[in-house]
Amino acid sequence: MEVEWESNPGRDRVEGDPTTGREQGIRGLVSSAGMGLASGEILAPSCFMPTNDKTISRALVTGGNGNLGEAVSRLLLRAGYEVHVTVHDEHTRASFAYGLMKEGLMVHVADLTRPDHCERLAGEIGGPLEALVATVGGFVSGPFAQVDPDAIDQQFALNLKSTMLTLRYAHPLLAASPNGAAVVMVANRPALSSGPNVAVTSAMKAALVHLTRSLCAEWAESRITVNAIAPGIMDTPQNRRDMPDKDPKDWPTPPQVAEVIEFLLSDAGAIVSGAVIPVYGRS
Repeated sequence: MEVEWESNPGRDRVEGDPTTGREQGIRGLVSSAGMGLASGEILAPSCFMPTNDKTISRALVTGGNGNLGEAVSRLLLRAGYEVHVTVHDEHTRASFAYGLMKEGLMVHVADLTRPDHCERLAGEIGGPLEALVATVGGFVSGPFAQVDPDAIDQQFALNLKSTMLTLRYAHPLLAASPNGAAVVMVANRPALSSGPNVAVTSAMKAALVHLTRSLCAEWAESRITVNAIAPGIMDTPQNRRDMPDKDPKDWPTPPQVAEVIEFLLSDAGAIVSGAVIPVYGRS
């Protein structure tokens, strides 16, 4: 059995479970500000300075250090959002996040399986929040009869609890957006079908599918659209390394998957809610 702790669905090892990543045109077009950091400097959470400009659209991308999370973050930054991303701990931040902060992304340290961290994160970002993309997740494979009970808890925490808590505490920020807001979650291919040796993760991702449809109905009155994507295997260095016998030419790349997410966050995508969109490439 194999257990992976990831923060974005771009690194999955079985088909369908990537174990990673509003203005005019994209619900909020603005310019991003650089962070102005000296080399090696790491910002504490209290140092984040979200703008008070109400014309600027904010986006939160959880799991910003994963393949998909990073692709989404950079795409939204280019689209003009003030982009906030999360990483799990200070070590990850120190080793990875400096480049993102230099580009203008705001990087927060938060364990999204903890309610107090999710509440603090919402306070650091502030509202309104126009877009939320939840890419934190993990993957476990192997025969279900041999699964480690601890792995079940891990998969619940990473794939379901982290997203539910993030949405729970972000809801007031999303509801405060005067022009509406959009949420995109990340399911996976087996959650929409079936297959051996992926029961644990797929069960958690299938719960995300139901969460998507339930919140679509519940949050419609607040003008919040809620959708999910269901990627197959993504073309990432990790997947090429781990599946050398597979041909990656038919796999979607993280930037291609990010473009689907971008559409769901856009004005054009505002008529879509409650959808779970397969993103399989040609595989």
